[in-house]
Amino acid sequence: MQVLSSPNFDSVPLAPSQSWLANIPAGMKLGFEARGPGAGAAFFAWAHRDPFEQLSDAYTFMELRWARPRVGDSLYSTLRRPILTIQRDDAGQSVDLLRHDVWWPREEYVGLLSKEAAARSFPAPELRDWPFAVNLFARTLVGADGTLMTDVSAAVDGARIELITGFEVVVGVIAAGQRSPAIEVIVGL
Repeated sequence: MQVLSSPNFDSVPLAPSQSWLANIPAGMKLGFEARGPGAGAAFFAWAHRDPFEQLSDAYTFMELRWARPRVGDSLYSTLRRPILTIQRDDAGQSVDLLRHDVWWPREEYVGLLSKEAAARSFPAPELRDWPFAVNLFARTLVGADGTLMTDVSAAVDGARIELITGFEVVVGVIAAGQRSPAIEVIVGL
């Protein structure tokens, strides 16, 4: 696991299956840059002061009334507060609220990040109360027969997503991709 070396700015390359966990202050920019085709990330966030206030795909969908947030849209917490706001999305609509298991089964990512949170003494939800992943650089497509398919075309080399935190949050990321590094996480003002 990578640790931020500076509270004001850091850049962390993540290889496929590598995770990263950090406490991010309110108003801080959080960026993700794809490093090649098929790159992506499972993304989690919860309030530092209350791990039960989590990034919620369901409340975000209800507030926005669409499943693919756009630049300027906020992502909402389980208390319906804006937890993050999308500032940049080079590929367009590459934040996916529809599926939680594009990159890994839920049990795997919850187990991995909960161990890291405990090792770092970060406040974290109980195992059964973890949020679902929001996928970055992946779009879920619905086929004519109703099947769900993953469109990874959002992950072109250098494509970037930038978010601004609404309040102090703990962020967890697990990278996916075909080459190393798969994504770069950038934190800064």
